[in-house]
Amino acid sequence: MRGRGGRFGLPGPFAPIVVNGRRVGTVVVQPRRPPGSVLRELGPVMSLIALALIAGGGALAALLIFGPAHRRLRGLEDAARQVGRGEHGARAPDSGGDEIAAVALAFNRMVDDLARRARELEASDRARRQLLADVSHELTTPLTAIRGYVETLAMPGLASDGADRLRYLEIVRDETMRLERIVGDLLDLARLEAGGGTLRIQEVSIADLFARVAARHERPAQDRQVRLVTEIEEGADVVRADPDRLEQALQNLAANSLRHLPAGGRVEFRARRSGGAVVLAVADNGEGIAPEHLPFIFDRFYKADASRSNEAEGSGLGLSIVKAIVERHGGTVTVTSAPGVETVFEIRLPSTTEAAAGRLDSTPVSP
Repeated sequence: MRGRGGRFGLPGPFAPIVVNGRRVGTVVVQPRRPPGSVLRELGPVMSLIALALIAGGGALAALLIFGPAHRRLRGLEDAARQVGRGEHGARAPDSGGDEIAAVALAFNRMVDDLARRARELEASDRARRQLLADVSHELTTPLTAIRGYVETLAMPGLASDGADRLRYLEIVRDETMRLERIVGDLLDLARLEAGGGTLRIQEVSIADLFARVAARHERPAQDRQVRLVTEIEEGADVVRADPDRLEQALQNLAANSLRHLPAGGRVEFRARRSGGAVVLAVADNGEGIAPEHLPFIFDRFYKADASRSNEAEGSGLGLSIVKAIVERHGGTVTVTSAPGVETVFEIRLPSTTEAAAGRLDSTPVSP
């Protein structure tokens, strides 16, 4: 049996399904629909669904992707403002491996560099103020003495006393020479620390160097019955350095040892090889330096204990000049002291091979 859909309210032609004379179902044939009718019927609904999915997906993507980036950019902005206020401890969040993290890392490195430069400027300013105070103090002493004795010499009552006038003139001369030494050493130290001047790097014989230093101090050593001893180990007989500057450093160390050495003492000039360096040492068996003074012994005008603070013959800058000379050579200078036993100043310089490889910032010349 066949029928039309309109008769029974079905959408298209139909046919009953009969089993053993009993109708058990109906087959309905959907009529052909014009092309595009489905799209016209479902299009508005699908468009709304698509728009909702796009909007929701965009919002979720913005939240998951751009939210953290926005927070990190805000953190970078806040850190920049803090640095602008002078807070050099501020840092931007630099986690992640994207472009924002790279910018934050560069920003943090810049802040680290600014903080380091600020610390260096503060240290330099403190050192400058301390130097001015020290220089003022050291120059005041001889200037005051000179002024006092000159005023005394100008007194009419001393005109007939030739002995007193001669003694006062000797004191004025000594104080004037001391003043000249202080000023000269200050200028020398300033040139060395500022990198001024060119080192004449060449091969220097350690034996000849020690001989010149010992000859310079032979007379005062004999007067005080002080023995000068030289010891040069194998392989440490030559070093590349500026001979005049290196001799100046050793002369200062020797003078410092003799100044604080009792009669009958001993000063030793030693040379040895240690790894890739040549070590020159000046040792004495004087009263030594107290442990609390060792970290500051190379500071300008530093005064140690009374046993080593008699600077009448020096400017108070000798050890600072030694340190500046050695550092210009790319080396280091250290001091160790066992009070009452031995005090040792060691200069560690690059060996001949290392200096020839260009580790010294200077102009080499032929010996």
